[in-house]
Amino acid sequence: MILYHFTTSPFSRRVRLALAHKKLSAELRDARAVAEHRAEVNRLNPLHTVPVLVDGEVVVSDSTAILHYLERKFPDPPLWPGGITGAETFAVMALCDAVSNILSDCGMRYHALSGDPQFPQVRDLVVGRAQRALEALSARVAARGLGRPLCGTSWSAADMSVYCLVTWLTGLPVRAASFAPAAQVLSLGWSLPVALTAWAEQHHTRSDVVALG
Repeated sequence: MILYHFTTSPFSRRVRLALAHKKLSAELRDARAVAEHRAEVNRLNPLHTVPVLVDGEVVVSDSTAILHYLERKFPDPPLWPGGITGAETFAVMALCDAVSNILSDCGMRYHALSGDPQFPQVRDLVVGRAQRALEALSARVAARGLGRPLCGTSWSAADMSVYCLVTWLTGLPVRAASFAPAAQVLSLGWSLPVALTAWAEQHHTRSDVVALG
């Protein structure tokens, strides 16, 4: 398998973490660092986004779609709990996606529009949604307790998604010194709940997390 990715993208890290969790290997091709890899992403994926997984003749784009593919081809260990708890996992992932997409859009993709007089109003509206999503994730962590998985009884796609989101957000200040878009995301006015940082810290030593490097 080949995975086209960005090293710091929370969506790419989600897939790499799922691969590590299932003890699967893939050739990693950094589409930000290598122009040829970025051109291949654009050829393979009509949205021109990462991650993109290539498995023989099969091409899968979007991190959640890739996790579904991996789950069906390599079902053990599972990424989703069974039954209704699996639906809760989707809900947690949707909150993570909302935060990542909103902050990336406002701070990176649409930052060129930040000088428009209407931009602050739009920014406050959508970043407010991202903040509420972060608070909802924090409330789930508090309800479940630091030592328990977020859905079901074992580490799942929900935990992976939250972990990758939190590590992306906490890594932005360091990246901001040399990567202007990171500074732009930091300037949007959101805040990361302390409970989420504490929750993520307890997982830094997991074997699959360590495998991310």
